[in-house]
This record gives sequence, structure tokens and C-alpha cells, in this order.
Amino acid sequence: MSKIWVFCGAVVVTIVAIVLVAIADVPLQEILLLFLGVLCLLWLILLLTVPWNLYFQAHALIHEIRTSRDRGIDVPAEREPEARRIASRMRWFAVGSHLVSAALVALVTYLSGGAIGYYLAGLYLVSTLFRPAGAYFSYLRDRMTTMLQDVKHPRDDLIETLRRLDTMKADLKTLKDESSDQDARLSHLKQGLATAEAHAVARDRALHAKVDSHARQFEHSLTRLTDNQEVIAGLKAFLRLTRSELS
Repeated sequence: MSKIWVFCGAVVVTIVAIVLVAIADVPLQEILLLFLGVLCLLWLILLLTVPWNLYFQAHALIHEIRTSRDRGIDVPAEREPEARRIASRMRWFAVGSHLVSAALVALVTYLSGGAIGYYLAGLYLVSTLFRPAGAYFSYLRDRMTTMLQDVKHPRDDLIETLRRLDTMKADLKTLKDESSDQDARLSHLKQGLATAEAHAVARDRALHAKVDSHARQFEHSLTRLTDNQEVIAGLKAFLRLTRSELS
């Protein structure tokens, strides 16, 4: 996209130059100076974009590497030194290009005897501070945005954590209430089982007593009904065996 704009600008300048020569009868020397001025401005735009963009991008990469390491993300050790080398080279290239361009413009102006070129050379020198200053303010803006997010997001996390804690407290209270109900039901069941067991034991004792009473009565009746001692002894033994099994 930038190449298209440069091409369109060159076409516009060419058309303007042709119009000036054909219609306004402007001297060719002034047209050439106009061309040189436009080329110098295009070169200045190029200097303010390409090397400085690479320089700041390398510094952004260094910052991201440090952030990743602080968060425990493994980053190859050679990445940061490589990014530093690129940043250093781009910085010296950008500053050197500004200085060399200013010197060349001043030299051409001196040899041609003009005066406007000195202003352009001064613009080259002053523009050396344009991108660093703009990047510094952009860094401050991004830093403030990051700090605002760091302050705001933990606050939101704290609110969410407190909300979840309240929900957990409510759930815990519900579980305690349900546990109390279960304990009451279990206690009631234990009491019912104890009562049923007591009734069963009482019935069992009553049954044993009743069986024992009937056995003694039957034994007494046998003693009175017959004189056959062997039969009586056998029946008594059978009754004792039956009572022992019931016991």
C-alpha cells in the first residue's frame, strides 16, 4: 500500500512539473529543485518508518520475551540477544541515515548555492527525535492502559471470587441443613429399631416362658397318666431337647 502511495505521489509531482513547464513557464532549475525536494521528503518519510518500525518492534519483542518468562513460559535463550542485536543495528542505521541525509542535503545546497536545502537538512536532523518521542508517548499510553487493566482485572476477579464464596457458603449451609435432617431421621430410625428389638426380645422371652410352662404341664400330665417309666423318661428327654433347641 505504501508503494502505491509513493508511486501516485511521483505521478502527481511529474504532472505538476509538466504543467509548470508548459503553462507557467517555470525555469527548469526550479522544477529540478522541486523534484529534489519531493524526493527528500519521500526519503524522510521512509527513514521515519522502516528502520524505526523495526527498532521498536525488536524492543516490543524483548518486552514480550520477558513477560513470557515471568509467567513461566519457556522461551529459547537465543531469542532475546538476537532481538537486542536487531534493535541496536536498526537504531544506529536510523540515526546514521538521518545524519548522512542531512549532511548530503547540506553539501548539495552548499555546492548549488541555494538556501532552502539548509532548512531541509535541519529537518532531517530534528526529525531524528520525531519517532523516539512519538514512540515514548505511545509507550506511556500503552503502559497506562496495561496498568489500568492490571488494576481493574484483579478487582473483577476479586468480585467474582467473593460471589463464588457466597455461593459456596449458601451451598454449605444447605448441606448442613440436609445433614441435620438426615441425622434426625437416622436417630428416629435407631429409636424405632431399638423399640422393635425390645419388643422382639420381650415376645421371645414370653414365648420361651410359655413353651416351658406347657412342657412342664405336659410332663406332669404324663407322670399322672402312665406308670411306664421308660416311655415317660423318653418323652421327658424329648421335651428337654425341644426346650434346649428353643432356647
